[in-house]
Amino acid sequence: MVFITLPLSDNYKSIGKLDIGRPVFNKICNAFMRPVYTKALSNLGNRIFEIRRENCDKYLSEYHFHSECQLTYIFKGNGQRCIGDHLEDFESDELTFIGPGLPHVWYNAHGDTSHEPSAQSITLHFDPEALLSFCPLLVETAPLHDFLERSRQGMLFYGQTKDTLKKILRKMVGASDMQKTAYLFECLATLLHTEEYAVLSNKSYSNGSPRKDGEIIFSIYNYVFENFNNEISLQEAAKLANLTKPSFCRFFKAHTRKTFSKFVNEVRINEACRLLVQDENQITNIAYACGFNSLPNFNKFFKSIKGITPSDYKSKFLMNKD
Repeated sequence: MVFITLPLSDNYKSIGKLDIGRPVFNKICNAFMRPVYTKALSNLGNRIFEIRRENCDKYLSEYHFHSECQLTYIFKGNGQRCIGDHLEDFESDELTFIGPGLPHVWYNAHGDTSHEPSAQSITLHFDPEALLSFCPLLVETAPLHDFLERSRQGMLFYGQTKDTLKKILRKMVGASDMQKTAYLFECLATLLHTEEYAVLSNKSYSNGSPRKDGEIIFSIYNYVFENFNNEISLQEAAKLANLTKPSFCRFFKAHTRKTFSKFVNEVRINEACRLLVQDENQITNIAYACGFNSLPNFNKFFKSIKGITPSDYKSKFLMNKD
């Protein structure tokens, strides 16, 4: 599994725990340009599903896709995820479903200061084609076909559905092979009939495509991350997309669900969060280092994005650290 620090979405205004430098971003962004094919199942005994519990300091891998479906429960970790063309923060206690052929990557910048692994998850992979080949002998497959098509945009679960699925996954990890199979179908029964999920990607993907719009978006992300501490030019961003400024603004908002200026400010504020947790950095210096031309302007955007002032944010982090 894989984990990138990009700006917060409107739905996830967490107190920033992210920390990623531009060189790391550039490496991952370059990988995003061409999602690579991987095989999720080890095929030990030609099984059609596997469940894994992962405990590590950080996830970092290529933007990739596979033909298998993936149900992932993050029970410890925070950072950023990209699923299709959707980029957003993730935190502990998150449950997502990745359909076949949907590119994805998770990133958590670094581990915490405790001795426990800071990235802990349970992931279930299963082969949808193999499942569909024998399911007609057991059940009606139309609901499964429908679910698999919807899953090509990625799903983020909430409510009772999330609680039910994460309990099944926890029990599944230590179960016998026969019990694991029963739990697989219990998961499917929940997945096929729930409406408690948010669709993540704007587009449906197959075998890692489409790519063209994604390549444009990521080139713009790269431009912003390279230049956020200086003046950001809307004209230059539009030029990267080979669009006029009005057309670019419509294109960017359609793909990211936010304006370009909001995106730029979120990038700057995320960098400010990283600098604020370092004791030696003064807030005024941070404001200018992140591309803001005045302290009042910085304070205004910081509070609108994080819901808290920079000084309160710094104090809260230091208090939690102690």
